[in-house]
Amino acid sequence: MKTMLRAATFAAAAIAATASVAETRLIANEPGPNRGVRAKAVEYFGQLVAERSKGDLVIDQNWGGALFKAPAALENIGQGVADLGLVIGAYAPSEMPALAMGDMPLTRSDPWVAMMAMAELFSTNEAVKARLDEMNIVYLGHYSTSDAQLACKGPGVAKAEDIAGKKMRRAGVYGDILGNLGANLVDLSIYKAYQGMETGLIDCSITYAYFAVATKMHELIDTLTPMEFSTAASLGVFMNKYTWESLSAEQQAVLTGVREDVINYYAERLIAADANAMKVMAEGEKPVQILAFSAAEKAKLEEAAGTVFTKWKKNAAAAGYDADALLAEYKGLLAKYNGIRDTQGYPWAPK
Repeated sequence: MKTMLRAATFAAAAIAATASVAETRLIANEPGPNRGVRAKAVEYFGQLVAERSKGDLVIDQNWGGALFKAPAALENIGQGVADLGLVIGAYAPSEMPALAMGDMPLTRSDPWVAMMAMAELFSTNEAVKARLDEMNIVYLGHYSTSDAQLACKGPGVAKAEDIAGKKMRRAGVYGDILGNLGANLVDLSIYKAYQGMETGLIDCSITYAYFAVATKMHELIDTLTPMEFSTAASLGVFMNKYTWESLSAEQQAVLTGVREDVINYYAERLIAADANAMKVMAEGEKPVQILAFSAAEKAKLEEAAGTVFTKWKKNAAAAGYDADALLAEYKGLLAKYNGIRDTQGYPWAPK
């Protein structure tokens, strides 16, 4: 009996050893916390990868920038500090102008449209892929914000002239637009916007509906003005090239094969979360007044955005791109997916 037990123990150990050898663990870095709509999508990505690889690929997810903070993501992924992770275009405007292009104040497109457009661009444009190759990274997937809105405590903004003199949080390309219209910009992260508004450090902040409710900012603000530009889709997931090349063709196919499913999963929940947040703000105990820019006022914002495009084109040209061609391709893809949504509906909508 002891001999049989010993043999069984050795067999179990051998099976476990074989399983551990077969399993490939990929170290991932995420700058955000393990909560919220996007965090759920990050977890979903890991779940799909594990399921479709039958446990062969496992994502070891690190949250809150545990391995490195967002501004250092591009360099650290390229060097292999993590196998994969999120790169934010706003932190690499000169190194990754194609990714930063996702923040450009273009004609309004929702999160699903913007993510699908960027995903197609990054997976098919040869110049973009060559640039990634130079940086020792490979494209895996995309995330986006929801629609940007200007939240204000006190008098709101419905005209371009209302912006002049207001203390506002500097926020990516919107900081340039608001600054060009006379705003007094304050360097403050979105996570500290509530405190800044509560203490009077700022009057207004670019935010997103679901985020405003999640952080209780909606209890402070009096007005909310949608900016009516395309959502910011400069959040790309990239893998270290050496790690990628160490994987089998089957493993690589799993990682790229989940891309559209994750986009659909995230977009459905993000759009729903935003719609629910808008309802909460409009119908809550302290209703938030929803303002809007007229066509004439929106044109003034677009004119103020001119410097954003000038700066981006300069960075794109310095990186070796035909800036006009790249921007035109992205605009065309936005139009393509806006058309698909309008004629076929979202992929998750009942048919």
